[in-house]
Amino acid sequence: MGAAVLTARPTVKQREFLEAPERFRAYVGGVGAGKTVAGALEVIRQPAGTTGIVAAPTYPMLRDVALRTLLEIAGPLVRAVNRAEMTVELVNGTRALFRSADNPDALRGINAGWVWLDEGAYVRLRAWDVLLGRLREFPGRAWVTTTPRGRNWIYDRFGTSRPDHRMTIAPTWDNPYLPPSFVGTLREAYTALQQRQEIGGEFVENVGAVFRPDWIEAGRRRDYPDLVRLVIGVDPAGSHRAGSAETGIVVAGRGADGHAYVLEDASGRLDAPQWAARVGDLYDEWDADAVVAERNYGGDMVVATLRAYGGPQLRVITVNASRGKAVRAEPLAAPYEQNRVHHVGTALEFKILESQLTGWDPNDDGAVSPDRMDALVWALTDLLVVPKRTPRVGSLASAPVAGRRIR
Repeated sequence: MGAAVLTARPTVKQREFLEAPERFRAYVGGVGAGKTVAGALEVIRQPAGTTGIVAAPTYPMLRDVALRTLLEIAGPLVRAVNRAEMTVELVNGTRALFRSADNPDALRGINAGWVWLDEGAYVRLRAWDVLLGRLREFPGRAWVTTTPRGRNWIYDRFGTSRPDHRMTIAPTWDNPYLPPSFVGTLREAYTALQQRQEIGGEFVENVGAVFRPDWIEAGRRRDYPDLVRLVIGVDPAGSHRAGSAETGIVVAGRGADGHAYVLEDASGRLDAPQWAARVGDLYDEWDADAVVAERNYGGDMVVATLRAYGGPQLRVITVNASRGKAVRAEPLAAPYEQNRVHHVGTALEFKILESQLTGWDPNDDGAVSPDRMDALVWALTDLLVVPKRTPRVGSLASAPVAGRRIR
C-alpha cells in the first residue's frame, strides 16, 4: 500500500494531512488543491479487511469525482468494482461503499470502520453526524475533504480546537502539479473575497453581506408544495463579450404556504437571442406565470427581445433598478432569516448564486456585479414584496403547479 501512496507523489500539504494522528481530520483547500486526491490516498492507507463509507453531496459527484479519483489513484490495487452497487474492493480486502449524502437518513444501517466525506461543506451537519454514527468497527476514523463555504459546520467542527480534530488548509497555489497559469485564471474570475475562499482555502464570513449562509442552509429543501405563482427573474447583461457580465436567470415560485421556493438558476454569459430563448424554454417547461425583467439596459428592447426569441406567449413584467442593489435586496433578508425562502436543491446546484448572495459586499465599490443575485431579487420581490395582483385567467394563481421531487 505504501508504494501506491509514494507513486501518487503527495504534495506537502497532502502529507501533512495523511500523517496527522487525529481520528477526525479535514483537508480544506482551494480549487485544484488536491482535496479529492488526498481523500482517496487515505482510503488506500486504511487497514486491510476494513469496510468504509465514501460519501459526497450528490450521486453524480460521488460517481464522477470520488469514485473516479479512487480508481485512478489505486490502480492495480483495485481487485473488484461493482458500479451497480457502487462498491470498490482492494486487493487487501478493504471495501469502500459509495453513498450519496443528499439524504442523510439513507446512510443509516451501515457498520463501518472509516468514513470519507468529499466536498463536505456542501452537505448538512446532520449528514456528518449520521456518518459518525456508522463508525462501529476498527479503526474508527473519519475525514472530510472540501472547499470552504463561509464559516459553516466544517469550521465549527475542525477549526475551533476540538479534541482529536485536525484541519489542514491547502491554498491552490501550493499544488506544484497545476499549470502555471491556473491560479491567474482563477483570480480573474473571482472577487477579492471569493479569491480568499476559492483559491486561498480560507473560511470567509462577509459581515457586510445582505444574506447569510446559515439562513440559506436552514431553508434548503428537496421538494416543494403546490405553487400559486411562478415567475422567472431576468437581469439582462449590457453586453456579450469575454469578461462581460452574465445574464441572471432565476426561476422561483410562491407556495400555497406563502413561502418562496427558488427552483433553478439558469444564468450564463449569453447574447440577447440566447438568453431570451433560454427564458422562453424555461417559461414553457415550468408553465410560468410571468417573466420579471429589468429594463434598464435597452428599455422596451428587453420586452421585444423576449417576445422575438422567447416566444409571443411570454407575459413580461418590467422593473426599473431605480435604487441600489443593497436597498433592493434588504426587504428579502427578513424572509430568508425567518425561513420563508427555500432553495430547492443542493448547495452545489446553486453554488454560484449562493456565493453571490453571501459574498457580495455592498460596501465594496470594486465588487463584480452579482447578476444572478439581481435576477433572484427581481423574482422574489414579485413573489413576496409586491402587492398581489388580480390573477389572470389560466394563470398559476388559479391552477396550482404540483410540486415535483428534486433528484
